[in-house]
Amino acid sequence: MKAKHHYIWANIKLVCTIVPIVLVMIIIYFMLVRQEILSLSKEKLVLESQYYAEKIGAWTESVLNEVTIYKDMIEKLGLENEATYELMYTSVDAHEAYPFGLYMGDDQGTYFDASGWEPGEDFVVTERDWYKEGLQHDRFAFGEPYVDAMTGSSCVSISSRLKTGPAVTVLSADVYLDYASRLAEEIASDKIEHAFFVTGGSRLIIADSDASMIGLTLSAEHESMLYQNVSRLLDAGKTGQSEILGDESVYFVNITTIPDTDWYFITCMNRNEVLKGLWRIEFPMLLIAVIASVLLFFLTSLFSKEMSSIRTKARMDPLTKLLNREGFEELVRMSLTERPEQGLLMIMDMDNFKLINDQLGHPVGDQVLRKFSSILENYFNRNKDIVGRLGGDEFAVFVGRDISTRETEGMLKKFISIVHQNFDSEYPDQKLSVSIGIGLAAKNDTYELLYQNADKALYEAKWNGKDRFQIK
Repeated sequence: MKAKHHYIWANIKLVCTIVPIVLVMIIIYFMLVRQEILSLSKEKLVLESQYYAEKIGAWTESVLNEVTIYKDMIEKLGLENEATYELMYTSVDAHEAYPFGLYMGDDQGTYFDASGWEPGEDFVVTERDWYKEGLQHDRFAFGEPYVDAMTGSSCVSISSRLKTGPAVTVLSADVYLDYASRLAEEIASDKIEHAFFVTGGSRLIIADSDASMIGLTLSAEHESMLYQNVSRLLDAGKTGQSEILGDESVYFVNITTIPDTDWYFITCMNRNEVLKGLWRIEFPMLLIAVIASVLLFFLTSLFSKEMSSIRTKARMDPLTKLLNREGFEELVRMSLTERPEQGLLMIMDMDNFKLINDQLGHPVGDQVLRKFSSILENYFNRNKDIVGRLGGDEFAVFVGRDISTRETEGMLKKFISIVHQNFDSEYPDQKLSVSIGIGLAAKNDTYELLYQNADKALYEAKWNGKDRFQIK
């Protein structure tokens, strides 16, 4: 009997010793999990915000590019040419963003509207905001948004002064921001509670996941504490991510600027909503250690996929979607460890790429880099090939298999030919080509030595006239 009581007492002592330790470990673990969840959620907020900001940026760029084509053609034809007005008629319903097409007016009071709208007698061209805004620049630019009284949608005029004479003429179009509203609604979820676009000048909310907010002005006197504090962030000139108080919780707020506009894209994540799922299981896990362990394992598994996704994006070049320098180096080192003395490292530099940026602009330069990246991926697509962008117009490829010098030469001659096929006709004046330096893997070669050899070979290829490859 004593032995039995001793055994029971020993078990009780063991339980009393283990359970507090387990409970403390669970509490500590949950504190760490909370921090990790918050960290991952904030990173997700940044990534989602950047993605949607890029989408609206691409949309504004497409609108500006399209109306610029009309402007260039109108200036070439001249305002005395009937074909100019026939051209303007084609702008109606040409793009969902400006369904009513183009219109123009000059300082002599002449006004033409492709949609057929005719102004009243009190309409004075030179007093219209779009005309005044257009006088300030010779390229299309977005003006100050407003809410269209007829449709209730946010709208903004894009206008530009025409290089015609002798009258001072401004060409314009009314762009509706329904696309921005759709993006704001799309990004809003149970985690990202609010998303909206606001102008930098008047602080007009031009699109919002809450449609009732569209057309209101963001200010420090707004009835919502969240919007008040967002306004204060904008007043202080802060962009990026901040933590502010809302009406019911702390919010993570991300502020992103939109290129070619003075707009801000603002996303707000409720801290309580982020942690809600964890709070529901925290109490029973503190009571039952075994269940706690199972649930903790479940949570770790649940968030490991998201962590892996974020880490993958951290190794990716955002412009080309290739591996960045760090990601490329990491995979090459792994390949050299697994298969020593196998493979070759190629460092590639686009010849005359600077002319693209200088003569055609950086957006075109980005297109060229993306296209070159696509060529690389399609050409070097075997399972042991690793493709990356090291920075600027410099790329790298590692072929992690046995390959002869003759096969290497044939492969690169064909690749250089493909580069010319893709760029010669589209950019004839810039004479784009590629120079390649190749370092061959040898016994006990480190990544640093292999890179150094390939870089020297690239220098020689450049020195010998570009548009070629050199094997070191």
